[in-house]
Amino acid sequence: MYIRSAVAAPCIGLASLAIATVAASQDTRRAEATRTFTTVCAECHGESQSGRTPSRYSLGQLSPRAIVQALENGVMKTEGAALTRDQRIGVAELLSGRAYERTAFPERAWCAQRGPAPLILSSISWMGFGGALTGTGFQSAVRAKLEATDVPKLTLAWAFAFPEAVQVRTHPTVVGDVILVGGSFGEVVALDAATGCMRWMYEADAGVRGTILVGPGSGGRTLVYFADFRTNAYALDVASGEIVWKTRVGRHPEANITGSPALHAGQLIVPISSMEVVTAGNPRYECCTSSGGVASVDAATGAIRWYHRVIPDSARPAGTNAAGTALFAPSGAPVWASPTIDAKRGLVYVGTGENYTRPASGTSDAILALRLADGSLAWSFQGTRDDAFTMACTAQRNRENCPSPSGPDHDFGMSPLIVTRADGKEILVVGQKSGVVFALDPDAGGARLWSTRVGKGSALGGIHWGMAADNRLVYAANSDRAAIVAPDTVSMPSSPGLYALDLVTGQSVWKVPAAADTCTGRQGCFAANSAAPTVIPGAVFAGGLDGHIRAHATSDGRVLWDFDTVREYETVNGVAGRGGAIDGPGPVIANGFVYVNSGYGTFGQMPGNVLLAFSARRR
Repeated sequence: MYIRSAVAAPCIGLASLAIATVAASQDTRRAEATRTFTTVCAECHGESQSGRTPSRYSLGQLSPRAIVQALENGVMKTEGAALTRDQRIGVAELLSGRAYERTAFPERAWCAQRGPAPLILSSISWMGFGGALTGTGFQSAVRAKLEATDVPKLTLAWAFAFPEAVQVRTHPTVVGDVILVGGSFGEVVALDAATGCMRWMYEADAGVRGTILVGPGSGGRTLVYFADFRTNAYALDVASGEIVWKTRVGRHPEANITGSPALHAGQLIVPISSMEVVTAGNPRYECCTSSGGVASVDAATGAIRWYHRVIPDSARPAGTNAAGTALFAPSGAPVWASPTIDAKRGLVYVGTGENYTRPASGTSDAILALRLADGSLAWSFQGTRDDAFTMACTAQRNRENCPSPSGPDHDFGMSPLIVTRADGKEILVVGQKSGVVFALDPDAGGARLWSTRVGKGSALGGIHWGMAADNRLVYAANSDRAAIVAPDTVSMPSSPGLYALDLVTGQSVWKVPAAADTCTGRQGCFAANSAAPTVIPGAVFAGGLDGHIRAHATSDGRVLWDFDTVREYETVNGVAGRGGAIDGPGPVIANGFVYVNSGYGTFGQMPGNVLLAFSARRR
């Protein structure tokens, strides 16, 4: 007994010493991380949200992996480049309160029969930001296999979660009984459409923001095309698992891709934006030299056929800011959203954003019509003139790289819609973050047919992500978040919600205000509609920043179905899942299922990591 006690005492002492040493080490790491955050991050990410910059609370809702990803390959990679790997991980652990670790898909996530298999092009029922056939967010009854009368019967069929993700923003592509979807960390996953189990997965170099595309390759192969945040475009043969080609299309160090590419007649048309809007928040950053762009990539070889620079002239010295840092202009006009192909006219339409420095250009906040043959500009329509803005304009201090005067940040952030009205006339319909919907004539050089204001607009919309249309109405989701607001609308009341406008006259047919009572007790919840809608005959589906997905009658806007996605889920792949804000792409409706992304941990909104599948069929 005595011997055992004598041995035990030193062991207890050593254990206590080890625990104390670990605790001291953890305290040291935390103190170092706190110093790093205070020095590098706190200026923009304080206790309260400022404009589009997430507060410290909002960052605390992210996973450590998501924060590290943002600092290494995402929106904060410039700031992250000045830190060591340990410092980036330390800041991530400090903010999230969790240890950093890479979580993989568990074994139970996989289908019994896994592995790549040929994809049949004729079985595509939804592809691209606006859908498989029309690009308008409209799905026919034949392809939807869902009647408006069955919408109230929709129930959750399955939920799939992405490990450590805080948002799901890739629009699912439906090919036969397979769903293709991308993840925040570069995952490209093929899921069984009925059950959600994984058939195969490929990992890209960075997060995949846009839609996965399917098209013909050489030698009769069917290829999968996509692009990652670092502007790499890929062609993948899923039958063999072989990468056919990979090409970086961005020309500027801060170039990135947020929209989906478009595939047409052997060309992969890729939109290019720039994160200089964020890096300009550093007063020592020489702002700014990038321009938005559009690249045409040969779908067979990956070679770049043509490259259109939105601002034709390269940036030149334009003085210094108040900190003595050199300024350059013109710059900016990023292309955030997906291109729209007009095969009939041989054109591709894109929307552009604001300038980053002055003088402003004539192609910012504009709709551009580019020739598919060579990328040259056929015509342009500018929605807002003289708009120059960077994230420095949202800061309390360090505003040196905010243009003076600062603009309202009224991007065209959505894909233009080519709509055939009931009278047979084709028109181009597009919404702007100004809160205005425009109808343009593609046969008259983009001449304005009508314009209708549905909201006061702001840096977070207005019409942020998109609209949908049938042959009678266009359905606009209006956010009107309290962010930067233009002087001429600041006194207007906010009017977030869903609007239906007549395609011939532009007059409002009905509107449904965003629910005002769903955010009680929810941090990062906003009563607003920002995500793109989707429409089938008789019903239009619209997600909210409050986490609800709702279906409205196209006749009068009344709610047919409402599902609150903000909850924890038992997922089919065994990964912890939770829903959040619904933003970005609209729902995908195909073969009797409604697929909804839930979770958008950006701009201070509720994070989440699930793809939800709803069905009206009895299971």
